[in-house]
Amino acid sequence: MKKVNVEIWSDFVCPWCWIAKRRFESAVDALSGQVEVTITTKSYRLAKGMLPTDFKTALRKKFGSHEGSDRMMAAVGHAGSSEGLVYNFDSMLFGDTTDAHALIKSIQSPEIAGKISERLFKAATTDGIDIFDRKTLQVLAEEIGIDNTEIDFDSPKIHHDISKDEEQANLIANGVPLFLFNGKRYLSGAQDVSVFKKALLESATEVASAIESTEGASCGINGCSI
Repeated sequence: MKKVNVEIWSDFVCPWCWIAKRRFESAVDALSGQVEVTITTKSYRLAKGMLPTDFKTALRKKFGSHEGSDRMMAAVGHAGSSEGLVYNFDSMLFGDTTDAHALIKSIQSPEIAGKISERLFKAATTDGIDIFDRKTLQVLAEEIGIDNTEIDFDSPKIHHDISKDEEQANLIANGVPLFLFNGKRYLSGAQDVSVFKKALLESATEVASAIESTEGASCGINGCSI
């Protein structure tokens, strides 16, 4: 079976990232038996140093108007619904997700890290849970069966690794979600399932001579595209 290594950068307050995650997973499932995919999760913070604030308010500041932010939320809500995801913008928060990323990097098992990552997206997006509170993060981790002794929010190495992930991402594209296939080609944004499938198949059968790119709806530190 052909193999593909995929590095994925995302943030839990990025509205397009959960949609992209679901579509990528659908592509991987559709190619089961044809392509073996190894995933490396990477960190990215859209609001480094920012205290948690109301998502709608933060979005309007980035867009500079109610009209722009409302169009983006409508587009995200529609896309999310098509993937079975619920976006409750009224209860969503926006801010520095360092602790959430530190939680993920504290977990040694990729499978368990994937489960807690999914829980954090749902908590932040659907459930209106404050993922900026360490005790809350510990409770969410316990739901997945993670012992709190495994979590190190203050590890200098983990914080260094988070910053290193961001530096690497910024050399490739200007925001998240970001998918890098075999270190050679990247997809930016919440692409269609067919685009992810094409990238996986082509990455499994050929080696690009330089990084190739395809971009779509994504979020950067200066805002989100529609």
